[in-house]
Amino acid sequence: MTWIVRGAIALGIVVLLLLGLAYGPGALQAQRFEPVPLDPELDAMFTDPLEPLAREGDFFGAEDLEPGPDGRLYTSLADGRILARAPEGGWEEFAHTGGRPLGLAFGPDGALFVADALKGLLKRTQTGWQTWLADESEGGPLVFTDDLTVLADGSVILTDASRRYGYGEYMTSFLEGEQTGVVYRVTAPGEYTVLMEGRAFINGVDHDPATGLVYVNETWAGQVWELDPASGEHRVIIDGLPGYPDNLEFDAGRGLIWIALPSRRSPELEPLHPRPFVKRLAWRWIQVAGLPELPPRPVMGLAITPEGEPVHALLGPDDQDFGITTILPWQGALWVAGLEREGVETYPLPGGRER
Repeated sequence: MTWIVRGAIALGIVVLLLLGLAYGPGALQAQRFEPVPLDPELDAMFTDPLEPLAREGDFFGAEDLEPGPDGRLYTSLADGRILARAPEGGWEEFAHTGGRPLGLAFGPDGALFVADALKGLLKRTQTGWQTWLADESEGGPLVFTDDLTVLADGSVILTDASRRYGYGEYMTSFLEGEQTGVVYRVTAPGEYTVLMEGRAFINGVDHDPATGLVYVNETWAGQVWELDPASGEHRVIIDGLPGYPDNLEFDAGRGLIWIALPSRRSPELEPLHPRPFVKRLAWRWIQVAGLPELPPRPVMGLAITPEGEPVHALLGPDDQDFGITTILPWQGALWVAGLEREGVETYPLPGGRER
């Protein structure tokens, strides 16, 4: 009987150690999360890697690209600057937010709105920056201000990627499986309503100017939503994406939605999502040993119709850096850039009329 007692004691110690690791101080608040698996037919569209047509820009972290009403191309950088590029070339500083600008959009009056991850929703005025909706550090509701689009009536559709984790805490959000992302409609400084909430890292957003319908990426779920801002009704138009979607761009000239896919789906980490206890233990291991090797991060972009039908796939060369976070048809090419990439690149644009 002695060996039975010793075995029971040893087992009890192991169980207590595991419980301490899983639920002790600093533990991951892991949740059960079951995203739709990668669609192999979608994945098969990404073949024949292309080389970029050109590279330009001596700057880092161009998270978004947005054409302005003045014919220039604007981008938001890691150092807080917003740059503008003339159609014939050459980048110059337009403004500085003092934070980390991400999404850019212009209103009907030509004013620039910025989703700043550290400051909230900002509007550029003649006298400087006006805060329309503040980050929680400044008394507002926002935690991870991410992207935006401005409707014809001047109201702003804004994404707050996570209500739990801020800028730079992507992997914690992903591994936890938390679903706290929010879509807001902001009608004036400090005035807002919630259109959608409880999603797994709400990210890129844009709208169809003809219908007013909004399209928004749910990154960790690998899917895209259609949202009616008038009624608040929403539906998934495509899921099973082969990568994690970031920004999206509505291409009115072609009637397409271009989706940037910074990284392929992870076959190593996603199987942990339905197993919260295992995720808690894996988090402790990652804290010591670091992340496992992640899938290659090629340049990837997908164009779909507003009904969710895939039309074009862009596959560039594999990269060791973070993939692209924005893709934009402009001046007869696809312009791409990324949160952790140098400069911008252009790729061939499939046939059709550019924006």
